[in-house]
Amino acid sequence: MDQQQEFFNYITEGYKTKGESIALGAAMLGENTITNAFVNVPLKTLNTHGLIAGATGTGKTKTLQVLAENLSEKGIPVLLMDIKGDLSGLAQPSPGHPKIDERHQKIGFPFESKKFPVEVLTISE
Repeated sequence: MDQQQEFFNYITEGYKTKGESIALGAAMLGENTITNAFVNVPLKTLNTHGLIAGATGTGKTKTLQVLAENLSEKGIPVLLMDIKGDLSGLAQPSPGHPKIDERHQKIGFPFESKKFPVEVLTISE
């Protein structure tokens, strides 16, 4: 068995869940995305605080967006503090983009353009 298949088996076995879960993406081995090696998080573990941290350009906003979209699809309300307005696009379906299509093909799940319910609140006025 080659290293990539061994890694795939390790990830798929390690991220098996009982009950409902959401997929955050696919695992990577070095620079290679491993198709269908989904990183799943059980819904029952998402009832507490969390932290998404990292340097500029490492995917913090995209991770938050994926979490919010997945939870919304499961009927779970999400409260996001979006000071810079990076997440306002959740309210409209994406027009699509070749990079998005390529990434979803590598990950192993299809891209579906959809909008999510958004209620904008402000503390400035």
